[in-house]
Amino acid sequence: METNFLVTQSNGLIEARQKKPLSAREQKIILTMVSMIQPSDDDFIFYEISIREFHEMLGLESREHYTQIKEIVENLMSKVIEIPQANGDWLMTHWVSTAQYIKGEGAIRLKFVPELKPYLLQLKNQFTSYRLSNVLSLKSVYSIRLYELMKRWQHLGRWTCLVEDLREKLGATTKTYNLYGNLKNKILIAATNEINEKTDLHITFKEIKKGRKVDKIEFSIQHFKEKEIRLPEKPKKELQTSSTNEVSERLNDLANGFCFDKAYFADIYATALTIWQEQAEYELGLLVKYVNNDSTVSNPLGFIKAKLKLALQQHELGDKISFNELQKGSRSTVRKSILPEWFHDRKKAREETVATLGTEEYSEKKRALLEKLGLSSEEIEQEMKE
Repeated sequence: METNFLVTQSNGLIEARQKKPLSAREQKIILTMVSMIQPSDDDFIFYEISIREFHEMLGLESREHYTQIKEIVENLMSKVIEIPQANGDWLMTHWVSTAQYIKGEGAIRLKFVPELKPYLLQLKNQFTSYRLSNVLSLKSVYSIRLYELMKRWQHLGRWTCLVEDLREKLGATTKTYNLYGNLKNKILIAATNEINEKTDLHITFKEIKKGRKVDKIEFSIQHFKEKEIRLPEKPKKELQTSSTNEVSERLNDLANGFCFDKAYFADIYATALTIWQEQAEYELGLLVKYVNNDSTVSNPLGFIKAKLKLALQQHELGDKISFNELQKGSRSTVRKSILPEWFHDRKKAREETVATLGTEEYSEKKRALLEKLGLSSEEIEQEMKE
């Protein structure tokens, strides 16, 4: 997930009433989906978010992620919004029409309802954009909704709204917030503080009374470009080894009936990095999926290492080795014919003794990975000798 992606919505959608308010988790899922829409898209597609990204966004417990995600998605599909129309009417609709959990790929696929097309696709005017990264750190759904509304009116630097309308736009429609004091203390103050602390905006508000009752809220909005959250892009040619433990965990989650220990993983990952560089995790994942679906593989770890050594040999000879075609296959219908010839030659893999290629590049990567995985200096030296 690219958190620097832009979230672009029509102003009408931002001004919508939250009849069944989204939770903060659900709001982040929706905004992540919106950020995946391309300006040239003329129809909705399935937007895929990996389980790992769900964990990062939603703070899920790793052992309960499937149950939690299923519940979150079910709740999301029941949420209703009312979008104001030009003639004064309101369009009532849901957010998501279809959800699909792809267990083998560790991902969820979601699709917007068709009724949202005019509010999210090919917008030419009357829309608001902001970076997804600016809202993912916000904990409160009210902070996220207020941030969107402030972005909507940022160009004017000021926005005035009836208290009753503000309740509906924020989704603060429970009896608790019928009292203005509760709305102010539990939502407005807390949300403005969080926005000011964590985003590129600084907002204040003042009350406008009608008699003794607070009738309207006037917001003052300042934008500080230097505070805008832009996550640094990973250098394209620099190999990323700081998240080695995370890569190991994700591949172990993907593996069926076997797992990688630290030393073994450091060895195969160093090989994969040498061959595929930034695509190493992706290619290893495809190899793991293949092993999961091949019942004739009795020793998955040995099989994977043997295949990687053959691939490394080909790489050293200048041949490009890739499993990219596997992406089109499913867990149950992986066609061996689409695999490269070197991958199928099991007899060669069993009979051929492949010497460990002690290239300087490989050795450096393996040592760095072992250090990242927390092995002691003695353990590292022992592994480097093997």
